[in-house]
Amino acid sequence: MTTDAFIRELCSIFGEEYEGVYDRAVKCGWLDTEDLLFKDRTITRKNAARIIHMYLLKVSGLSDISGISGAEKLRDLYDCRVCTNHVAQVYLRGIMDAKDLSKDGGFLWFDLDGEDDPETNRMYLKRAAKYAARSLD
Repeated sequence: MTTDAFIRELCSIFGEEYEGVYDRAVKCGWLDTEDLLFKDRTITRKNAARIIHMYLLKVSGLSDISGISGAEKLRDLYDCRVCTNHVAQVYLRGIMDAKDLSKDGGFLWFDLDGEDDPETNRMYLKRAAKYAARSLD
């Protein structure tokens, strides 16, 4: 799934107008200029986490979970310092899953540069929308 396809899905699921979304989103702060410049590249898990997290923060008005120590079980959490909070926020909220490389919960890997299939990305966006809707109640 490309970054643009991911953003189109986000717009569809959250009821966001796609037309002009890049300009609005960059101004608002939930997309980066790189998302516009490289919208045809395949979206990585770390970029999906960033976009979801920033959308929830900037558009849905959710506050960050203050303590991210629960996400420290992810062995690659700190491999991208810029991504750390984005990954922790979506992981701790149960929006995006980790991969268990040891099959017993002993080696959880977020797989920052990995890619998910389109259906999995849609599932993450649907989880995010449900999470946002619950927090408004």
